[in-house]
Order: sequence, then C-alpha cells, then structure tokens
Amino acid sequence: MTKETIINIPRRFVKDEWGGTETVITETAHWLKASGYQLENVTTLALSDNKQECIFGIPVKRFDYSYTRLGLSKKHRLLLDKRGGNMFSLPLFFYLLFSKNIRVIHLHTMGRLGALARIAARIKGIPYVVSIHGGYLALPKEQLDDMMQPLKGSFNWGKPFDLLVQSTKVIEGADAVICVGENEREKIAKKYPQKKVVYLPNGVDQQRFSSGDASAFISKYNFMETDKIILCVSSFTPQKNQITLLKAFTKAHQHSPQLKLVFIGVIYDRDYFERLQRLTKEQGLEQAVSFITNVKFDDPSLANAYAAAELFVLPSLYEPFGIVILEAWASGTPALCGNVGGLPSFVKDGENGLFFDVESEDCLHQKMNQILQDKELYHYIQKRALKAVKNYSWQAITKRLTRLYDEIAS
Repeated sequence: MTKETIINIPRRFVKDEWGGTETVITETAHWLKASGYQLENVTTLALSDNKQECIFGIPVKRFDYSYTRLGLSKKHRLLLDKRGGNMFSLPLFFYLLFSKNIRVIHLHTMGRLGALARIAARIKGIPYVVSIHGGYLALPKEQLDDMMQPLKGSFNWGKPFDLLVQSTKVIEGADAVICVGENEREKIAKKYPQKKVVYLPNGVDQQRFSSGDASAFISKYNFMETDKIILCVSSFTPQKNQITLLKAFTKAHQHSPQLKLVFIGVIYDRDYFERLQRLTKEQGLEQAVSFITNVKFDDPSLANAYAAAELFVLPSLYEPFGIVILEAWASGTPALCGNVGGLPSFVKDGENGLFFDVESEDCLHQKMNQILQDKELYHYIQKRALKAVKNYSWQAITKRLTRLYDEIAS
C-alpha cells in the first residue's frame, strides 16, 4: 500500500541554480520513493516562471511570492532569490491547507514560509520537521551581515505580518529539527532542551563520484596530461571565499607552473565573480585558472572533474556541512578545508583531510605544498577518506530520515 505524501518546502528549487539543499531533497527523495512514499516539492517561483514541472522524477509545484520590502531593486531581489531571502506566499499556504494525505511536511527553510507551513500543519493536525541547511544559531555574524546586504535601503512593511504568523516560532513548534552539523545541533538543543534535535549528515552518490572519467574532463577542457589540477566546487559568493584560494594558488603556481586551478560553480553574486576574474587577470593567470559555470548537477563533467583533480580545496568562511568534501572523497581526491561550521563533524585533521586557516592565504599555501609534496601523507589521507565516505551513502542517510518520519507521525 502506498504511503502518504512527504511534502518538501525549500525557498526555491530550480535545476539551473543547484546547491546543497536541492541535492539533499533530490537524493533522499529517490530512496524515499523506493520505500513507497509519495514525494512533492512545494516552493516559490523564485528564479523560475514554471509553476509546475517534474525534476529528477519529483513533482515540483511553485507559487507566487513576495518580499515585504519597499524600494527593493531588481538586482537585490535577485540576490535574495538566490540565497537568504525571507519571502512569503499565501497561495503556497492555501495549497498546503487544502492538500490531502500529507504524512509529514519537511521544511528546508524557516522565516515566513516556515511560519505559514507551521500554521497549516497545526490546522491540519500533521507533523512538520525543519532541516537547518544554511546555519541558524551557529551562523557567524559576518555571514549573516553579508546575506542581509541586499536589504539595505529598503523599508520592511512586513513586521505586522511577522507578528501575526509568529515567524520566530518555526523551530519552537517543530516536531523535530534536523542539523547537518554537530555544532549547530548542540546549540539548538541547548536553546530548546525539550525539542527533538537530531544530527543527520548529508550523503553522497558514491557510485557516481567513484566512476568519474579524468581523461574526459582533461580532453573536454583542453588540459594537458601533465597538469596537476586543484579543484574547487562551490557557488560564487563571498562566503565561499574563493579569493583566498586564488591568492594561495598564485604563490604555489610561481614554483609549480604545472598546477592549474579550476573553479566550478553557480554565480550567485555577479560582482564577486567578476572580482575573482579581475584578480586572475591582474596576476597574469588566465592560462592557469579556469572558471566553469555551466556544469549542471547531473552533468557527467562534475564527477569527471573530481577524478581529474590532484587536490580539492574548499575555502569557505562558513559551511553548514560541505557535500562537496564527500564528493571529493568518493572520487579518491584528498581535500583541504577550514575547521568551520559542520565540517569538523566528519573531517578529521591529519586523518581524512587537512584543515587550514580560511583567512590566511599563507596557511593555505603551506598546506597545499605539504600534501602535494609529501606523497606518504597524500596517500594516507586519501586512503582514510575513501574509508570514511562509505558511512555516508544516501541510502543509509534516508533510512535514518524515514525512521524519524515514522516516529513523529505515529
């Protein structure tokens, strides 16, 4: 007998602007469907004009939305759509209110959308769970300030609305809260001691990322077989801190001209992306640094890039989890990252990865040299990472999620 529907609610869900939240929803949906669940993604029309479509076999329904801001420019609205925007959607609320056979509402956002879903869930008497993908209590102030930059110069008329829907009580009213990092879980559990707060890490498609074709990537993007590729897969925003990696690479390339730096990611912040390009040109590195912005989530070139890479670097100032680290591990590519956010929940310095100071280009340069020159260390970390990644299959992660659904919906 087919089980009832699990409704996922992210702020947005489009193939052209893919990120960690979209990956989590899609991969867990695959295994939930295999367990007999019906799945539906309910979201806003942010970054899309298509009110209904099917993405990777999952129905997606999108609804009109708005920001409660006067004087919000088109450019700043786009930035909010891409990351961090606190929108509301009454059509989405009414859709939830009149939908039938919902087993669990799974929120992948909070704010006003989360508040409306909370009200609908309580009226209908069904449970809801909240996943913290972008950081909540553990999000550094600098990153929060950066996300709020597009709101400057506009007037918020939505405060009465927030009071009416009690936007601040989404966590408080949830039947369970899912954190992808232990640091976040500990902070939320401390603030809400009576709340069910669980650590549920993200996963990786191990078969896909272990079977990448290095030669195909080298051929497609005109690299040499003798090139040593340093790879960074991340959206282009200041939080991702590619600037520090570029500066560290500049120093490394002076002594090792065979090194190449490849950035792959979606452009969230155009100004920041252009700044990276200008710096590359100023350093005379146009032939050594590649920016690839058109690789979709399901493009074979993504797994091929990991396979071709000598080293993977994630320079993020803050990272709630870091699925890309698991992708690198599954590909057999050692990874460097900062001791930030949810990364230390699964990355162990000197064991399956190396930490560096994300604010120091000199530290990153030193760590890159260390692992590239010390082959014993390189293979030790590579071997430990390949062993560790076996614990992060999406099937295993989804089994734990299913048990949580069954527990709160029983």
